[in-house]
Parts: sequence; C-alpha cells; structure tokens
Amino acid sequence: MRLNRLVRLFGENIMDEHTQSTHPSHSDKKQPINVVRFGMGKEIQLYEDELVVTGQEEDQETRVQLQEIKQLILVPGDPNPSKLVLMADLDDDTTIILVEGMTNARGFRAMLPQILELHPTLQLDPPDMGEQLRQALNTRRAWTLTCYGTFLLVCVLLYILYLVVAYLGAHH
Repeated sequence: MRLNRLVRLFGENIMDEHTQSTHPSHSDKKQPINVVRFGMGKEIQLYEDELVVTGQEEDQETRVQLQEIKQLILVPGDPNPSKLVLMADLDDDTTIILVEGMTNARGFRAMLPQILELHPTLQLDPPDMGEQLRQALNTRRAWTLTCYGTFLLVCVLLYILYLVVAYLGAHH
C-alpha cells in the first residue's frame, strides 16, 4: 500500500532493485532504441522489432511490427506543411497513419538509419527521405535567419530615421 502511494507520487523510478525484479511491469518491459518526441506527450519509439507511436492519452498507442511494414511514407501536412504526416504501408496491403502533425524532423531524420538497419528491405517514399528532411531543415533554418535579419534591418533603419529626424528638428 505504501509503495503504491510512493509510486503514484514520485513515479516508478523510486522502486528499489528488489521491487523491480519482482514487479511484473518491470520484468518484461523493453527499452526503446530511439525515441522521437513531438507535440504534447506524443512520441515515436523504435524497438528492435517494432515501431510504437504513443499519443497524449495513456491508452493511445499504435504498435506495428517492423517486419510487417513494406513502406514508410512521409508527406507534408494539409493545412500546415511543416507538420509532417507519417504513414506505413503494411504487408496486408493496408495503409495506416502512424503520426499526424510531426514537427521534430531532426529527430525523425536521426531515427531513419536505425529503422533501415533493423529492417533493410523497408522502402521509403520519398526514396531519399533523409535528404529531403535535411533540405527541409536547412530551408527552415535559412528562413528563420532571413526573418531575424529582416527584423534587425528594419530596427536599424528606424533608428537611423529617428536620428535624422532628431538632428533636423534640433537645428531648425
């Protein structure tokens, strides 16, 4: 009873080694190879044999065996192209949406080689998905720098205009 109260208060990390070895939820729990977090409480977890996508709710979880996936498809989101949609074509000719609104392209790009290492026959759409994600990240970085540069330039020009008006107003 006391242990359950502590677990609820502080999470399962407070359990000692004896409790972890006898507790059923810890004996068969695998550790993910890689985790990509995106959004509030959403993540993609890569295990040796499966891909798990968790949602905001505890019971929102999609598990797909890696060997059942024929192709991973990555497309831009409909209203917002920077939020990606990840779909999977399965062996039984069904397509499921794994992730909608993924914003962590950098993390997913780092996960791609690990997925391909575990499932070398997996097809990607677009075929150069890693390169396309790299280009998207570079474009976003360039756009951000352009916005900051433009804002800084406008501020400098307004300051120079202020100095000119102040100088002219002081001499007339």
